[in-house]
Amino acid sequence: MDKLLSPEWVNAAGVWVGFVFTLLIFSAIFGDHLLARFAQYVLVGAGLGYALVVTWHSILALEFVAALRADPQAASWEWTPVVLAAILAVAGLERIFAQGRPQPAARRWRRALRTLGAMPALTMVALGVAVAAVGAIQGTLAPQFLHTARSSLQWESEPTVFVTGALTLLLTTAALTFFVLDVDRHLQQQPGWVQRLGRGWAWIGQRAVWLAAGALFARLFAARLTLFIAELTRWLAQLQAAGIGAAFADWWRMITGA
Repeated sequence: MDKLLSPEWVNAAGVWVGFVFTLLIFSAIFGDHLLARFAQYVLVGAGLGYALVVTWHSILALEFVAALRADPQAASWEWTPVVLAAILAVAGLERIFAQGRPQPAARRWRRALRTLGAMPALTMVALGVAVAAVGAIQGTLAPQFLHTARSSLQWESEPTVFVTGALTLLLTTAALTFFVLDVDRHLQQQPGWVQRLGRGWAWIGQRAVWLAAGALFARLFAARLTLFIAELTRWLAQLQAAGIGAAFADWWRMITGA
């Protein structure tokens, strides 16, 4: 029994279990079947369980419980997120169990529970949007605007500096024109050459946006491909260390008679 619980046996068992579930999930490309769904459910359940354990050890037990033990009166304000989380969980469970069942008009306590459950959900959404907006402004829009505003277009500048500044200004203004300008609506009272200039500027901005999106996609694809290769290399090393590769080689030789 002690040998089965040794770190070597536990690691080998984990590698074998991961290998089997990887094959089960990969088999979903041949069609939806019971084993593939079972592996997906186990994967989702394990992920949720891991997230719950991490949340407990990293947030609740580390901050909330420790603060209550140290000074219960000073940490009383920390009950607020716990209460909101409990309300959200109860409201979500009520909706899950009530979904798909024909029921008459919801009772008063059900309506009150759903209203209370919407409050922490809306708070999380509002905070997430606010953080994303502030991060986009401070981390992307403001630096890009300052970089464009500081671009040097002086004739005595070096050719590379001048061309870089001109392209930056051209592509930035063209992209803004593409996003905010509707020629048929905003320039319908203007002369024809102004409309043609607006369409041409927006056309350049559209191609600039496509180019930027393509570059971002290429960088994202390259990063994901690198992570996939690294993970595949690590996985193959674990299979080799656990003896799975040798077991498959022996099985293949036994079948083929080689």
